[in-house]
This record gives sequence, C-alpha cells and structure tokens, in this order.
Amino acid sequence: MKTALPHEVSEFENLLRKPNSDPTGFAGFFNSGEVWVARVPARLDVMGGIADYSGANVCEAVLGRGMLMAIQARTDRTLRIRSAQIGPRSLPVETRIPLDYFTSGDAVGNYAQVRELCHANPIAAWAAYIGGSIFTLLKEESVALPFGFSFLLLSAVPMNVGIGSSAAVEIGTLSCLNAYLNLKLDGARIARLGQMAENHVVGAPCGIMDQIAVASGRESKLTHILCRPGSIVGEVEIPPGTGFVGINSMVRHSVAGNAYGNVRIGAFMGKKIINEMRAKTGRAALNYLTEISSDEFAAEYQAQIPETILGSDFLAKYKTHDDPVTTVQPDATYRVVGPARHPIAENERVLKFIEALNAAKTGDEKALVTAGELMYGAHESYRDNCRLSVSEVNFLVEAVRKRGPENGLYGAKITGGGTGGTVAVFGKIAALKEHIPQIAIEYSRRVGEMPDIFEGTSPGAIEFGAKRYAFGASGWKRFDV
Repeated sequence: MKTALPHEVSEFENLLRKPNSDPTGFAGFFNSGEVWVARVPARLDVMGGIADYSGANVCEAVLGRGMLMAIQARTDRTLRIRSAQIGPRSLPVETRIPLDYFTSGDAVGNYAQVRELCHANPIAAWAAYIGGSIFTLLKEESVALPFGFSFLLLSAVPMNVGIGSSAAVEIGTLSCLNAYLNLKLDGARIARLGQMAENHVVGAPCGIMDQIAVASGRESKLTHILCRPGSIVGEVEIPPGTGFVGINSMVRHSVAGNAYGNVRIGAFMGKKIINEMRAKTGRAALNYLTEISSDEFAAEYQAQIPETILGSDFLAKYKTHDDPVTTVQPDATYRVVGPARHPIAENERVLKFIEALNAAKTGDEKALVTAGELMYGAHESYRDNCRLSVSEVNFLVEAVRKRGPENGLYGAKITGGGTGGTVAVFGKIAALKEHIPQIAIEYSRRVGEMPDIFEGTSPGAIEFGAKRYAFGASGWKRFDV
C-alpha cells in the first residue's frame, strides 16, 4: 500500500509545478536545476519538557503537521532564504546572506560574530535558525561550500506555540545539506548541530529534546530520550484506542525569553550549590541534577537551597553556575529551589509514565488513569516550582480534568518551555474527537479566537529521508534519495 505524502510535500509539488506565468508558484525562485527536499514534523512534548537540560528522561511525539525545506545550488556565493506559510494567504519573507559573512580571513568565523550578524536587523532575525544551522555545519564539520544555495522554508507549523518549530527549521536545513553534500551524518549528530545553532547563534538556551524528537521520532510512536546529553532509549507504544493532541493556547511562547532562561539558571544554580555540599563530604560532583532522587533531594539538599537569590550574591559566593549557554545577571533575582526540584521529580514522573503506558497496552484502564495523573503532576510542577504556566494554559488543563477519565480524557499538561504555547492532552481517540472541539469553543469565548488543534502523526526527518526533484521534458519529477 502506497504511503500518502505529507501535506507539506504535496503543497510544495503543486507550487513547484505551476507555470512560469503564475507568480504564486516557485518558478521565480528556483531555476530548472535539481531541488533537494527534507520534511520535518512538529513535536508534542508529552512528558519531560524543560527537564531535558538537567539530564532527564523525556517522552516525545511527532505531530501530523510539519515544515518542508527545499534547497537548490546557486552559481554565486549567496544564501538566498525565503520563508512561506501554508494556509491562509500570506506574504513570504526573504533575506540573503553572503557566505563570506561566515568567514574571518581564510578561516570560518566564530559564533559571536554570526550571532551578532543575524540579530543586527530585527526584521531578518528569523533567518538565524537557517543561517545559524548552516554556519554550525561549516564550523563543526569542516564543510566547505564553494557556492551558495537558495533555501525555501514552507511551513504548516506556527512559530512560538511550543511544538518545536525552531528545531524543525534547524533539522530541515541540516537534513537538506546532509543529503545534498552526502555527508552521511546520523540523526544524533544532526540533532546536536541543530541544538548548537539554537544555543550559540539564535541565542536560545534550549536542551536537545526537540532536535532529537523531530530528527529521529517515528510515525505513530513516542520517542523515549535520555538527555545525558542526548540519546534515544527506545520507542514507546501508544496504547490501543488512545492518542495525544495539542491545543494551542494562542499565548506566544519563546525559549529565548527571560522566564525560561531564568528557570534554567535557577536549576543550574541549584546543581552548583548541591555540588559544593557534596564536595565537602568527599562525594563526586553531579553532571546532571537528575542523577539524584526526589527523596535524596528532599532529605539532604532542599533545606540548604534558597527559595530565591540575587545574581550578585550567588556570583560572590559560587563564582559561576557552570552553564555555558546562560549568563547570571547580577541585578536579577532568581528562584532556585523550585527550578532545581522540578527536573528531579519530572525525571521520575517520565519513567513512571512510560511504565504506565506499557501496562496499558493490554487495556488496563487503571494504568491509563495513572499516566494521565502523571501529566497533571508535571503541569502542576511547571506552574508551582517553575512559575512557567499562565492562566490561559491552566484553563485548558482544567477543562480536560473536569471531563476526566469517565469521559475518556486522562491527562493534560503544559509543554516545552511553558509561558503559553501548547497543551498536550491524552485520551481515548473517540473522546478526543468529541471533547477537544468543545473545549476549543469554550476557550475561544475566553480569548476571543479559536485555538489551533494539533493532531495526527507523521515521520521524523530521518524516517522521511530526502527527496530530489529534477526537471525534464514532462516537468518536475520526484526521486527518493
């Protein structure tokens, strides 16, 4: 049976095949040379979220929506980058980066220079995700590009809604170049390069969860990832008759924002304080907070970690928080004990969640309820320990909880970096189809617009592979790579 093409690929082919006379097509962007394509899904953070940078286990799903990246070689040394949305009529945006901007003399430049370049013009700052990924590939893999490329981003994924759009752009860019240049980079390396681009060029202090999920996730499966620093433990079967969907709170989210970054700083401060205490008793330092249990944290360390601390006071006592991608601001006050407590408990919740899903494969209703309760526990920790939830998200979570298991809805939680974004919901497939539209209508009365619903599943970037398009006498033809 032939597998249907993802929607983004079908839409790309329709636009690619439009005649030169049609300005809505790609004839003015691509010439008749080969075009190489990668397609990357959005992700739904089922469990784990921001605990990734503390070495936690996480559990991620790939969604039906995604984005497509298409590239074509140029005859000059310019990167031409265009971004367009699938859906309601909208205007594409475009910028160009001379490849020479990525060099310093005869060598590849440094991250600080490229970060400054990509953010110098706020209108073009979006291109940091693509340009930063290209630069990271050049720098970390010693790749030489003798010529430039035209890059087309065609996306069905809204930005800043907490479903991994940034990671999808990075992995799409890297996957296209990996295929075109025949670099043979595996999913783990592509994910790491994407994270480096986001950390060092975009300037967002994200963990590696999103990049691994969209690169190596598989259709209809959950991906179990151990973020130490990032490896796939295995796949988790979704119990028969159940599924996961996302509801967009319509509150824009960004991991480059202060709230997310401050929680990360607080977690690393907590680890630094714990390691100072461990050193006094001759114990080895923790590489990750999640190397200790919640019981150990509560019994030995919690009372010694401050609720909050002024940045200058922390620096005076501890010198550094040992996080290379965030900076402690002397005049800022950071919450510490809550952000340190959260990933330790979340790591344990994720493992119990996976255990519950495995038990539910045989139809164990109690196990489904347990999995849902763990999702609510994760949400409450985001809200109370990290202060990363907002009232709109809390409303959606409570709307699911009110209907409850008796109506086939088991759990809900905030996702990703929090402060808005998307709510993940777990339930019976029939119940999701019945109740999620009702919840969306209730929510629209509160916020004044209908929220997006993210559902379905699709292949990760590696599973999808790359496609090559060649123009011939009968027009454009697709080839699997």
